[in-house]
Amino acid sequence: MARKRKYIYKIDEIPFTPLVEDQGIVAQLFLSDNMQISFLQNPPGADFPEHSHAAEQVLIMLEGSEEHILDGEIIHMEAGDICFHPSNMPHGGKTITGFKGIDIFFPQRTEKGGHVDRMRQYGTMPDDQGNYPKNTVQTPLAPWFMALLDSLKKK
Repeated sequence: MARKRKYIYKIDEIPFTPLVEDQGIVAQLFLSDNMQISFLQNPPGADFPEHSHAAEQVLIMLEGSEEHILDGEIIHMEAGDICFHPSNMPHGGKTITGFKGIDIFFPQRTEKGGHVDRMRQYGTMPDDQGNYPKNTVQTPLAPWFMALLDSLKKK
């Protein structure tokens, strides 16, 4: 008998996947059949290299700020801002403060070097029923949701 697919998750049970190893940038990546959500953490001083991909992307800034590069223009983003990235538009950024945000991608980033490829590389892919493995990636950052709650308590 096949096991039932999982539909309800806790963010902090999704393992970290490194996105930019030398900058300490990690994400907890959630996959559905057709899209991907990234609970992203950029530590203070992190530089996310300019890049582009076929997937559309929406970045929602929840905490901190970034000098975001979008199609060659530098735009200051901070908590409460939303940025839409059309397919294949170059983007990246540098954060002095660090930030926490949510990226939504449609479709999933399955290109070579993309998020799904990184999940395979780091062993963070869910199984066929949607169960994610335990976190094995070492990072000084707290799991995303706990880090966000801690930051709200400080305000």
